[in-house]
Amino acid sequence: MIEQRLRRGRLDGVSVKGAPYPPVPPGKKRDRQPRPRFPVKRTGRPRPLHEPSSHAVIAKAGGRDPNGNRDPVVFHGYHPSKGLTKSLTNAADMSGSDSKRDVVMMSGNWFCDVSNDAGANWKRLDPTTIFPEDLGSGFCCDQVVVYVPRIDRFIWFLQYGADAAGQGAFRIASASSASVKNDPTAWTYWDFVAGNFGYPTQGMDYPDLAFSTTFLYVSTDVFGSGGRIVLRIPLEELRAGGTINYGYTDPTKSKSAWGAHLVQQTRSQAVWVGHRDNTTLEVFTMPDAGNTYSSFTVKVATWPNGSHSSSGPDGNDWLTKLRDFPNFAVTGGVERPNGHVVLAWSASKGKGGGTGFNFPNTHGRVVELDLVARSVVSEMQIWNPDYAFAYPTLAVSSKDEVGVILGWGGASNHANCAMGIIGDFVVWFQNGSTRTVKRYGDYLTTRPAERNRRLFGGYGYYVTSVSGDANSCTYHPIYVRYGRASA
Repeated sequence: MIEQRLRRGRLDGVSVKGAPYPPVPPGKKRDRQPRPRFPVKRTGRPRPLHEPSSHAVIAKAGGRDPNGNRDPVVFHGYHPSKGLTKSLTNAADMSGSDSKRDVVMMSGNWFCDVSNDAGANWKRLDPTTIFPEDLGSGFCCDQVVVYVPRIDRFIWFLQYGADAAGQGAFRIASASSASVKNDPTAWTYWDFVAGNFGYPTQGMDYPDLAFSTTFLYVSTDVFGSGGRIVLRIPLEELRAGGTINYGYTDPTKSKSAWGAHLVQQTRSQAVWVGHRDNTTLEVFTMPDAGNTYSSFTVKVATWPNGSHSSSGPDGNDWLTKLRDFPNFAVTGGVERPNGHVVLAWSASKGKGGGTGFNFPNTHGRVVELDLVARSVVSEMQIWNPDYAFAYPTLAVSSKDEVGVILGWGGASNHANCAMGIIGDFVVWFQNGSTRTVKRYGDYLTTRPAERNRRLFGGYGYYVTSVSGDANSCTYHPIYVRYGRASA
């Protein structure tokens, strides 16, 4: 893609405090919005992968490392919050972040929890009481939380349903860690509608947040465009809490990146990545210095882009939603200290290329790129012959280790999440699920642990059955501090 110029907008902030609004009854909250689907094309020139990485295994936290790592991953803190009983077809959409003040925020599709003591105790927030229901058709579904140490601010993305004209909306809220600790209902926020970007009758969905040393980045799909929009907002303007001047991309220029999450922990640019086909990545970059963005392509080993499927012991297919969306979108990305970018996404079972290795289950693909050389540094796969892996998300520690959280499950294992360090070929869990949902995901989150950046914070969930109710289950959100035993 040739270089494109950013478009511009401006918004004033609004402050709220005290949760003065009446709660929206649970029966009126919606958990999903209809969305278009854009399959990834199959390449006409496959690059078969003949020798896969060693297969990854699952291990229970506190036990022996099955691969014999001398300094294994352990859970330095494991903190569940209150469970939620929901339908088997509801997504959890887990996000979160922590801070040096021991303040932790953890959000899901229907809630946001706050802890002032590093996860030992939680307070559940109802976004419909904190913010007015005056945007779109009201609060609906996706949330993302990130903490920005440079300005000491939690940034909270809240998605809102489309209005009567079909126009989607979202809200960006900001508060310091001290403010969240003292009063988690006090926020400054800015409201965005699709019309701000030229799409007054189109919905938006599947958001993400990231940041550099200068900007907050915001991304979401824009339905009528068939592509993904990326905004940037100066961090200092968010800290000031007044008027923000934002720049944004043309989503029609990022059609390959439909559903793609932002690359995390970048220092001087926004990066997001899509698939031209199942052997060609399209890498989008937006340098902080300047007002333009562009893309280039990189070839990787051909990966299978068939249909995702993995049934648990109760027969429920936990990848039913994944094969519709986000499917093969790049859900994980992080910048290493040397500037290389590590990416991850879900690939189906199969060969990908005609003579390639035949993967027995949906699995994770991991690629490291040198953005300067525009080339592949390495490739690996997260796979197992007996169960599937999906929804991989990445972070990097101060020791330059890449952490991963992802979903897993199969015929003998109910769908659950696990976390570990790339290259160990083992990922860890603590509480086992006792029910397989019909819609896992749609995303999990891992970030550096702010109190000790040699560790990671993982935000996921496990699932248990509800006695006497075959159509429901209980989601158990968890915040986990994980990393090397020596950390």
